[in-house]
Amino acid sequence: NDIPSLEGKVILVTGGNSGLGKHSVLEFARHGAKEIWLASRSVKKSDQAIEDIKKEVPNANIKPLSLDLTSLESVKNAARTFTQSSGRLDILMLNAGIMAAPAELTTDGYELQFGTNHMGHALLTKLLTPVLEKTAAEPG
Repeated sequence: NDIPSLEGKVILVTGGNSGLGKHSVLEFARHGAKEIWLASRSVKKSDQAIEDIKKEVPNANIKPLSLDLTSLESVKNAARTFTQSSGRLDILMLNAGIMAAPAELTTDGYELQFGTNHMGHALLTKLLTPVLEKTAAEPG
């Protein structure tokens, strides 16, 4: 009830296929977002989440975005895919994360939890900052 109209807004949510991320995508859709990018490691899980959400908001414009935060190359590819398809970004919700993971390293050599929860999101934010700033500079 506290979410204002999101008409015309473009939103990207990491970890949007389950839990808080999925519910946020649902609420953003209910509030009329123009376009919602649902980012997750698994396209199959993204597609299932989108199908579930569209049962409640049939005309929601939700796009799957492949994003594996344990790989900085995947982060770069996701940012490139997004920026080639959308000229604005109103909300970047950095929701994805892991906890109590086994001792492992990301493909780039970071401790798994730190690499996933921090490094991947930091790079994604850096790469999307120009479109966020462009959007923020627009009237309204």
